[in-house]
Amino acid sequence: MPQATFTHQITADAPVETVWNSLQKATTWANIGPVENVTESEVDADGQLLSFKWSTSVATKRYPGTAEVVASEPQERMVLDLDAREVAGSLETQLAANGDGTTIVTVTLEVISRGTMSTLFFPMVRETIANGLPAQVEQFAESLG
Repeated sequence: MPQATFTHQITADAPVETVWNSLQKATTWANIGPVENVTESEVDADGQLLSFKWSTSVATKRYPGTAEVVASEPQERMVLDLDAREVAGSLETQLAANGDGTTIVTVTLEVISRGTMSTLFFPMVRETIANGLPAQVEQFAESLG
């Protein structure tokens, strides 16, 4: 199955606590990587994100998926396991506080194309993500300030 990994790093004009709290909202993840729409999130008693449902489009067809938090180190790192019929992977966000009240945010997306059309559509999926991820992460950072 074809796969690719993408990474983008930015400095958010917000303290690490603010960035972390934003990552706990499922809607934050909409439009990052293959995630287009987010619904039905679950959080624990402390308000930490556990999972959500999402959807993505491959060619002209929409596919539903799930995201589950598989690693969480508060204010440092969060990893989502992404699973949909035609695409799967992981979305990792690492945070590092700067001494000036800003936060270095590193987003790494691993995408695995699968299904009957994976080989045919993966070059298009890879190009779309490669071109879009930097802008998506920048937009997330801008929404914090």
